Amino acid sequence: MQPQVGYATPFPFLNNGGELARRIAGHDWASTPIGAIERWPISLKHTVGLMLASPVPLVLLWGEQGVMIYNDAYSVFAGGRDSRLLGSNVREGWDEVADFNDNVMRVGLAGGTLSYKDHELTLLRHGRPEQVWMNLDYSPVLGDDGRPAGVIAVVVETTDIVRTRKTLEESEAQLRFLDELNRAIATSLEADEILAITTRMTGQHLKLSNCAYADMDEDGDGFTIRGNWHAPSSPSIVGHYSLAAFGPLAVQELNAGRPLLVPDVTELGPEAAKTFQDIGVGATICMPLVKDGRLTALMAIHDDAPHAWTDYELSVIREVTERSWAHVQRVGAEGVLREREAYNRQILDSATDYGIVATDMEGRVTLWNRGAAEMLGWTEAEMLGQPIDTFFTPEDRAVGRPEAKRREALTTGRAHDARWHLRKSGERFWGLSEMTPLKDANGTAIGLVKLMRDRTAEYEAEAALRDSEERLRRAQAAGGVGLFSVDTDTDLITPTEEFCRIFGVEPSDELPAASIQRLVIDEDRALVSDSASRAEGRAALDVEYRIRRADTGEERSIARKADYEYDAAGKPIRLVGVVQDVTDRLRIQRALEKSEAQFSALAQNMPNQVWTARADGWLDWFNDQIYAYSKAPRGSLDGDRWVRFVHAEDRAAMLERWRISLTTGAPFEAEFRLRDAAGSYRWHLARAQPLTDGRGSITAWVGTNTEIEAQKQAEAASVQDRERLWTISQDLMLVCDFDGLITAVNPSGERLLGWTNAEMVGTNLSDFLHPGDLSTTGGELHKLSEGQTTFAFENRYRTKDGNYRLIAWTAVPDNGRIHAIGRDITNQREIEEALRQSQKMEAVGQLTGGIAHDFNNLLQGITGSLDIMQTRIARGRLDDLGRWLEGARGSAERAAALTHRLLAFSRRQPLDPRPVRANPLVASMEDLLRRTLGENVALEMALDDDLWLTRCDPNQLESAILNLAINARDAMPHGGMLTIETCNTRLDDRFAAQQRDVKPGQYVCISVTDTGTGMSRETIARAFEPFFTTKPTGQGTGLGLSMIYGFTRQSEGHALIYSEEGEGTTIKLYLPRHRGEDESQVHDDEPCEAPGSESGEVVLVVEDEPVVRGLIVEVLSELGYRAIEAVDGPQGLAVLQAPGKIDLLVTDIGLPGLNGRQVVDAARLTRKDLKVLFMTGYAENAALASGFLEPGMALITKPFAMDVLATRIREIIEG
Repeated sequence: MQPQVGYATPFPFLNNGGELARRIAGHDWASTPIGAIERWPISLKHTVGLMLASPVPLVLLWGEQGVMIYNDAYSVFAGGRDSRLLGSNVREGWDEVADFNDNVMRVGLAGGTLSYKDHELTLLRHGRPEQVWMNLDYSPVLGDDGRPAGVIAVVVETTDIVRTRKTLEESEAQLRFLDELNRAIATSLEADEILAITTRMTGQHLKLSNCAYADMDEDGDGFTIRGNWHAPSSPSIVGHYSLAAFGPLAVQELNAGRPLLVPDVTELGPEAAKTFQDIGVGATICMPLVKDGRLTALMAIHDDAPHAWTDYELSVIREVTERSWAHVQRVGAEGVLREREAYNRQILDSATDYGIVATDMEGRVTLWNRGAAEMLGWTEAEMLGQPIDTFFTPEDRAVGRPEAKRREALTTGRAHDARWHLRKSGERFWGLSEMTPLKDANGTAIGLVKLMRDRTAEYEAEAALRDSEERLRRAQAAGGVGLFSVDTDTDLITPTEEFCRIFGVEPSDELPAASIQRLVIDEDRALVSDSASRAEGRAALDVEYRIRRADTGEERSIARKADYEYDAAGKPIRLVGVVQDVTDRLRIQRALEKSEAQFSALAQNMPNQVWTARADGWLDWFNDQIYAYSKAPRGSLDGDRWVRFVHAEDRAAMLERWRISLTTGAPFEAEFRLRDAAGSYRWHLARAQPLTDGRGSITAWVGTNTEIEAQKQAEAASVQDRERLWTISQDLMLVCDFDGLITAVNPSGERLLGWTNAEMVGTNLSDFLHPGDLSTTGGELHKLSEGQTTFAFENRYRTKDGNYRLIAWTAVPDNGRIHAIGRDITNQREIEEALRQSQKMEAVGQLTGGIAHDFNNLLQGITGSLDIMQTRIARGRLDDLGRWLEGARGSAERAAALTHRLLAFSRRQPLDPRPVRANPLVASMEDLLRRTLGENVALEMALDDDLWLTRCDPNQLESAILNLAINARDAMPHGGMLTIETCNTRLDDRFAAQQRDVKPGQYVCISVTDTGTGMSRETIARAFEPFFTTKPTGQGTGLGLSMIYGFTRQSEGHALIYSEEGEGTTIKLYLPRHRGEDESQVHDDEPCEAPGSESGEVVLVVEDEPVVRGLIVEVLSELGYRAIEAVDGPQGLAVLQAPGKIDLLVTDIGLPGLNGRQVVDAARLTRKDLKVLFMTGYAENAALASGFLEPGMALITKPFAMDVLATRIREIIEG
């Protein structure tokens, strides 16, 4: 039935439907519980209209009875039921699943949903039961009143998908089962075992009551069930049966080779059914095996009740039957083969003296006889399938010998081998083997066989004999020993090769005795044997004599030892013995005797005590000096008996040093007191050196004892002098280790620092150091630990009253300790600083005229601009006030900058080195320098664009440049040119060697050149001396160039003067290049909107200048702060001590009455967390450098922009 899309009906909501729209329009709905179509509620019409247009099968179950309305797709699903379903109640329309639909209606009308996936139902769509699977989704449909009025169902049939999936699952299950069955019977060797496993696994897999196998009798009717598996509740059916008793259908089908498939045995007739039922079978599938046209065997599965056999069960029993018969045939053939192999194997295993190993063409073991197992240690089971390389040595495997031997056997037909092989234990044995190819009936090689015998004992015996002979030969050669025998009848010598070498004759198997006797020198000829003495047995057996070698004529000394061999009658028949060249031994012996005599004479005549000892430390000889000193009997000091003369207090330390020397071989040295004959003890220094042989082994010790009693007494006197100096010295004297642990300090420590000796000894230097000196002092300790000496190193030490003293140190390392002398230079530095400041003030005084002129100009700009603005405002002219305001502001900012530079130049402060870019610093001084130089001196600057970074105190550098400019101006009374240049330079090793304390390396050079009067050589030589000046009295301190030189040296740089009289002067400052980051970059602050108060914070302003105070209060008020003002310190402190909230104190430092810091200190007694912003017209660094600021404090210098002030206030309050 094809739906007709867009069928026109009298009802608009049906116009988008097909055939079902027409049928719905014509149906008698008035006879149904939902009533005539004209009176259907809107919700029903709307749902039906949507449903009809869907291609998915949809059915609407309306009302309590679930009246069915559906679309064209659902009518196709309904099949033969379609004609009577439309308008029917769902419980009656599908009465076979009425219970299921009753639950659907109950859940859906209650507002619930249901969903089923692959749900199985049995439907009668075509008049017969049909098993179907569906995806079902049920949802409630709301009526016009908003409550569930019906249920809509989405119906998607998945029967084909489910059946396909089931088929695949059954196929996979069957394959898994057959694979498991194959693995279970793969190693079985008996047919009954295979069939027993097969019936058990098949019956269990299919969950049946019985699985059996049977053999047919020769008559074709009788058969015997030889084995079966049965469920616990079923009987065994093993026994003999007649096939005819199971009915004609069984006879017919099985003899035809077709399976007997019986779902219910009662279908076979009463007699056949009874036969089956008597053995507990209600259904069966019986598979036949027909061989050569005759039924020979059966395999069957049974169930104890009627059973609808599935295709899967039939497929399994068919596949199992075929595989079982195949396996039975396999094991039968293998059984015959095994019998043959067992016979052949008995023959192979009987050859236990031979290892017989067969391999395939790849060298994998296929046979391993008992002889191989006993010889190599592996069983056949362990080696089957393993490479034959296994019992070859690693070195043979590395060079591919196993493969090479297989190729040789295949190429030549036979490969012999004799070499080491491996047993399973790792032991090696010497095997002789032969390998030949194995061939099939066609003569094609299919493998190889290796026959092997263990010949280790024979091989080792032969090798031992060879080694023994070789060792004897080497021993003779190494020891210079020659063997010989002289036949007393033939007078022939049978010599060894070494015998011939000793006498200088050519090696020979036999030599005439006379030829050797002729080589003996005349004086010794009577000592050697001759023919007669040998024959009579009276020749000397142990003699030494001299010969002249036959080849070189050199005289050599020979030692000969011999003995006779006698016959049965006692007659000498052979003189057998050894000879050795002892020339070198005799020479050494004579030299040793001479050396010992010389040593004894020398030792006895030395003024020192001399002794010797064996390698193990046993003293075995003492000269006469020792016996004379101790009056001990000779021989009574040997061994360790001499130790009793050592002072008891020195004995343990001395013996320990002697033990260490004996253990390590290091020379022995010790100081100890020895008792003399009178019982007095005197100090001695004992030293001993080891004597070694050619191999470096110690053979003996030679030692001396030197009296040092006078030296010890002198040392004691020196110690007293040092202790006296230690006590009376006004300098601080200190001893510590390389970690800074103080071990001794002289009385000046308490005088200078206030700490007692007990308070300092045992503590670390760091406990007394200024925190700023910890790092540099640690570096100096490290240098001392490496053996360097310290000169004039300065650091600050804390006194007991909390102050610090500046100490200059000289220190040397010695024996793991540091010995240091420190001089207090605190007062000296204060004097030097005063002189330095005096020199600065001199320069400031010379600046006064120019600075006053500059300030007058700047003040004129400020007052003039304000006058014009006042006039314009009085006249109402406001259009160009900004120009005059900017002019006044610019003049004020330049005045502030000039003031700051003057303050920075004149302030007192220590060196503060930091990364400095010299070009911007020099350029910023241009205005100041021009005012200083005056109109008669021209200024020119030549600055290197790529100038390196240096590290120094920028304020001291400014001071140095300004002082050089002033000196240059004074040297040009009639005017001239001043040139300031910067450049990068390198001072090489040659230049550095010509200067004092100059390190080679890269430097930034700043040179100041004038065209003035110049200097003489004498003046240049003294120019850097303190207080030296060429100016008239009262016009200079003589500290200018000295201070500049000191600044460059403290900055690890250098200063040089180049000058000629009448030509001018150039002074060059060399400052070392700095490779770190530039910390001095200054970024101009961009104008920004001043941040205001967020919650009306209270700010107290203490300022004695009314205008400044009024400006600050006005700005704070405009920004939303509540400002309180005080005119001086006491008034401000009164406000702070009164109750009330104060979020921030803004105070000038220089106040009348109480200064700003005093106000803060007093206020913080009650307001511990008071936040403070100090204002000052002085240089900011002067306060910061002295630790002026504490946590919660900040500083701002006047003059300042109001937005900058507002930003600082906000930062402090929020911080």
